[in-house]
Amino acid sequence: MPARRVGIVRRAGRVVAVGLCALAVMGMTAWVALAIRYSDLPSAQVLAALFVVGTLLAFAVLPRRGRTLVGFLVAFAVVLVWWRHIPASNDRDWQPEVARLAYADVDGDRVTIHNIRNFDYRSETDFTPGWYDATFDVSQLQSVDLIAAYWMGDAIAHIFVSFGFADGRHVAFSVETR
Repeated sequence: MPARRVGIVRRAGRVVAVGLCALAVMGMTAWVALAIRYSDLPSAQVLAALFVVGTLLAFAVLPRRGRTLVGFLVAFAVVLVWWRHIPASNDRDWQPEVARLAYADVDGDRVTIHNIRNFDYRSETDFTPGWYDATFDVSQLQSVDLIAAYWMGDAIAHIFVSFGFADGRHVAFSVETR
């Protein structure tokens, strides 16, 4: 292969490598900004914006891109380690419909479920919250149904498991993200 073609292929390979690296840095910057923004840090929105602006300025102004990339990767690693060490907590400002977690007390065949959601919905966003506790006798279980409520086509569904008891009551469970 002539030397000129080799040079063109090398330059094209370098352009592709730099483009892929730039896409990776943009994705990582977006992740860091969102991790900071949705954390409980004071002034989280400002800190997230500062990280994005700092990254842009560093790559635009600093002369040695390799060193800038290493510095960026170190900053990304620090944020990643910090984020992985944020303890899970249910003490957050949750939306009202998922503000309480259900839990159960088991006493033989009797199961008392606490914080069963029973809202009075007038629309998707207009509702009166309602919560109650109920005791069920598992020996009186008559039916178990799996229900899939689809939305946005066949690919996305909300899955429920409903338990029916001899006294006519039902209780349904679903997994929801908070």
